[in-house]
Amino acid sequence: MNKNSRLKQIELALNLYGSVDVCSLSTDLGTSEMTIRRDLATLADQGKAIRIHGGAILPTEHYINGINMDSRSTLHINEKKAIAQEAVKYIRSGDNIFIDDSSTVSVIADFIPHNQQLIITTTSMKTTLRFNEFPNIDVICLGGKVSKSTQSATGPITTDLISTMHFKTAFLGIPCISENGILSTSSFDEYSIKKAVIAHSSQVILLADSSKIRTPQYLSLADSKDLSRIITDCNAPKSFVEHCHNHNIPLSVVPF
Repeated sequence: MNKNSRLKQIELALNLYGSVDVCSLSTDLGTSEMTIRRDLATLADQGKAIRIHGGAILPTEHYINGINMDSRSTLHINEKKAIAQEAVKYIRSGDNIFIDDSSTVSVIADFIPHNQQLIITTTSMKTTLRFNEFPNIDVICLGGKVSKSTQSATGPITTDLISTMHFKTAFLGIPCISENGILSTSSFDEYSIKKAVIAHSSQVILLADSSKIRTPQYLSLADSKDLSRIITDCNAPKSFVEHCHNHNIPLSVVPF
């Protein structure tokens, strides 16, 4: 792979996840760690990355604004559909559920039966409009500052509203879960909202395709032991599956 191709791949990873590490990039791109460090230096010179020990992160304005939802929704779509189809098995008519703005969780709308009676709370404008078409579903769209890239409510107003509520089940996505089960993000807004949702839900189900199982980002927000269940696809690393089994963390691994 030539330098321009590597730079495009690294930039894509930064935009998707908010951070990258030298070791993983070296393995994924089939080149030396020294070459990856030079590539990261190039992106830093272009203002597209900030170098940190062992890798790089997005500049502040990028990770505060978030990653474009349309870009995320086109990636790993078959895995996301399989995960969402499994997730709806844990929804019962009459439930009060929270659905976050992640691209994986949003696919749930494709599989929920239209005749189910539900109360759905979300921060996502797209999710609100989608579920508002369902005759038996009441939708609560939380207020706050709307992110132009994710089209969802963020900030302290949103977090305060969540703290006044309680959900039977929360369905969450995450930019990263490590092989030893640490959930993390590089977005301060996402950190605050997900922490609040976890604290105010009877059960929390994480939907994460296998590409999200990787080196942690710098804001650790929860341990997998805090979750009621994790749903991922069959490409999940063996070490991650073993970690869940060894710590009695309910795990669903779905084919796609």
